[in-house]
Amino acid sequence: MTIRIATFNVENLFSRFDFSGRTRRERRLLGGYDFENPAQFELARMVFTAVHADDMRQLTALALADTDADVVCLQEVDSEDSLEVFYENYLKPVLHQRFAAAAKGLPPPDRQAISSRFFYDRRHVVSGNDTRGIDVALLSRCAVTLRSHAGLTFDFIADAGLDWPALVAIGEQRDKRVFRRDCLEVDVDLGARQLTIFICHFKSMQTGTPQREDPAATRPIRHAEALAVRRIIEQRFADRTATAHWMICGDLNDIAYADGKAVACPALAPLLEGGFAINAIERLPAEERWTHYHPESDEHVQLDYILLSPALAAANPRAVPEVIRRGQPWRVPGLADVPRYPRVGWDRPNASDHCPVVIEIDIPG
Repeated sequence: MTIRIATFNVENLFSRFDFSGRTRRERRLLGGYDFENPAQFELARMVFTAVHADDMRQLTALALADTDADVVCLQEVDSEDSLEVFYENYLKPVLHQRFAAAAKGLPPPDRQAISSRFFYDRRHVVSGNDTRGIDVALLSRCAVTLRSHAGLTFDFIADAGLDWPALVAIGEQRDKRVFRRDCLEVDVDLGARQLTIFICHFKSMQTGTPQREDPAATRPIRHAEALAVRRIIEQRFADRTATAHWMICGDLNDIAYADGKAVACPALAPLLEGGFAINAIERLPAEERWTHYHPESDEHVQLDYILLSPALAAANPRAVPEVIRRGQPWRVPGLADVPRYPRVGWDRPNASDHCPVVIEIDIPG
């Protein structure tokens, strides 16, 4: 049985407005207009943000639809309400048009028979631990069973070789929750065949200090998250860990490849070393092994992962992931020959700061 699985960080899919605002207030300048009246500035900023969000979410929908995935693992979704608004107002119209083209001329029973191949009747957001309220989520054409692991603390992996001095230095304790968002365990109903997906969004590189981004400072948390994911999988499958059919999908916020070159990735070592899981993006040519452009370092890096269990990787030796880049802004170098969706801008609007990744695999019986 063949199934398509995608992962996509949709970049702040909010249903709420940031009334506090990130725009500097020293000068109330917006779109070339200088506002002396604070109330007028706030109203204009809200309208500007709403228009920008509308453009962006149309592009997000196009990129997501192009995965044609049966199951989509999402990161940075605010709530079930925001996912419903996005689905009904942005994604569903794109899917409906594609369905209409495929079903044109078919009798009603045949139209109904193929509709399940286009729409996502199962849409789930599970509240996690992120202080901003961004969660992992799921769109699925298949029935699924969900289990959250957001409540696990560092005690769950206290014997796993954690770097406690580094963790304590950044304020972590044994009774604090280990996952910054969640590790959402998803059993996909494929009849007699089994597939389990673990959706993750690891700690970002942001430190909350004047030196905003420091991978070394935040790495101990991602390492702990990786250890916890591995233990969850080993406890679930026990001696079948290598032979079971499972995947890890999501934004793991650590770099395995930069500009096509392998990077030492100690935070993700529990998942990548020793053949525990196979990084599917390594099946692409070296120059294609990226999912995010990092402007501060001018590097194309891998932050988004589809990791296959040894059994799934062995059963799909020719399965190669596709990284969809048509929603990336024009400022991203190296994409001059890649067509973009209509209205993609130099910096904005864009579909997301991440690229969706999709893979088609066969699930053995």
